[in-house]
Amino acid sequence: MKLLNKYFKFNQSSAPTQSHKSGIQVGQFLIDRYKLVELVGTGAMGSVYRAQDQLLGDVTVAAKFLTHTLYNDAIAARFAREARIGALLGHQSLNIVRVLDYGLHEEHTPFYVMEFMQGQTLDDLIGAGRIPLNRFIHIMTQVCAGLKCAHQGINIEGELHQVIHRDIKPSNIFLIKDASLGELAKLLDFGIADFLSSQAEEMRSHSFVGTVAYGSPEQFSGAVIDARSDIYSLGITMFETLTGYFPIMAEANTIESWAQAHQQLPPQRLRDVDPTLKIPAALEDLMMSCLAKSPEQRPQSVTEILKTLKSITHQGSGSSQPLVDPSSIDLTSITPQEHTQRANLTIAEQTQVVFWSIEDLAWRASWPDNKPIANIVFAQTIQSPDQEAVGLWVMLTKQEIEQRSLSKRHSNFLCTFTPHPAILWITTLFDRQQGPRWLPCYIDLKDPKGQHITQLLSEMGYYLLMFFDSSNPGQPVSVVTIKIPQRQCQLLKDCLSRAKQTTATGTLVDSKQLLKQKYQSVKQKILAKL
Repeated sequence: MKLLNKYFKFNQSSAPTQSHKSGIQVGQFLIDRYKLVELVGTGAMGSVYRAQDQLLGDVTVAAKFLTHTLYNDAIAARFAREARIGALLGHQSLNIVRVLDYGLHEEHTPFYVMEFMQGQTLDDLIGAGRIPLNRFIHIMTQVCAGLKCAHQGINIEGELHQVIHRDIKPSNIFLIKDASLGELAKLLDFGIADFLSSQAEEMRSHSFVGTVAYGSPEQFSGAVIDARSDIYSLGITMFETLTGYFPIMAEANTIESWAQAHQQLPPQRLRDVDPTLKIPAALEDLMMSCLAKSPEQRPQSVTEILKTLKSITHQGSGSSQPLVDPSSIDLTSITPQEHTQRANLTIAEQTQVVFWSIEDLAWRASWPDNKPIANIVFAQTIQSPDQEAVGLWVMLTKQEIEQRSLSKRHSNFLCTFTPHPAILWITTLFDRQQGPRWLPCYIDLKDPKGQHITQLLSEMGYYLLMFFDSSNPGQPVSVVTIKIPQRQCQLLKDCLSRAKQTTATGTLVDSKQLLKQKYQSVKQKILAKL
């Protein structure tokens, strides 16, 4: 964007800003958990706020609000799906920003919560001056590693889906310090451009979705987009990173002018913009091939680009360290202790450490072999080497999971001591269109496992709600964290303490019947809160 401002004298004040109609204000809470602290940036796709996760000790996170409202259930479901894709990708690649949560603000403005990072964008780095070749290759290798993960596809509801970014550019590449890799590059906004593109199609809008200066020829023509479109945008990004110039320039900053430039004008060579720049011929050939007008003439996968970058490094690019392909790092093999050492516990990386050990494990959990494939709810703990939390494992149909993905979440606990000490744990999902979905779970307070679960819930103050698709019961399709109100945490502590001192005079089955009666009487009170 800085380069566009330089060429076209773009007025920053005309960029989209915070909408007062959206009702977004500093100090507000999102889903009773994330407190908005300050507005840190705005762009064409939305606004980003620094926020504090009140549930996990005021850990700093980033909340991004999209400028587009969700005007029907189909679009809401699409947004939830893309947010889940972002979450899945961030748990599979170090080089993709990690989405931690998502939802609707005041029932119409979509937002998602991601890790808060301290550093700079590649756009900022380009503006500071020429980048050494070894640093360029180190950054681009990581960008390619993130793209490789997405382009290879992820399993969504039993099907492998290739994920196309659609908006690769320097401002969507964030750079942070990392103890292992030296500098860690992360791709932002995965799935969001795709979501906005589908929304434009739903509204029969022909507006360009993405950034025109980096758009591939096929993005302007309305052709089917695949991974090679991202490769074209990557070619422009690489050229700009090395030279500070665009390889292709439009006569005016309009969609029509940029479309003509990308579809008809040949890209400049490096010597045309900077005769003093010395880089390997193989690298320039790589960039030029990425910028081919026809997708068939470009590298057919990011893997090919990675191979070329590695070959350039082996031939000698001036790099003082071996080239590390982050895609080769097995995230499942990194323990929380190792991740803590890597991150050095900076403010921005506290979120990574917390979620690495618990939520990441929840995303990788498998439906237990001893549980039936049926619409059931049960509690089971999730353990890392140094942490433990409670997961509420829920199996529903694919359709219902999609319908409930943006519902409000609420937890409540009912307790009885006679004839058998027990708790009815009620999780409620609610929205105006679908109404309530009740997820009841019973805990036996005389069973050591039930006592342990109750103690963890009272101490942690949250639990992980894990949704599994009954038609494809592998790993969860969604994981969200639900806060337990403080008074409910105290209730759990009191119930557990009294239960240990109480002698059962009947069976758990008898207490379940009693709790069911109480359950029916409190439903309306719960709905009134929602």
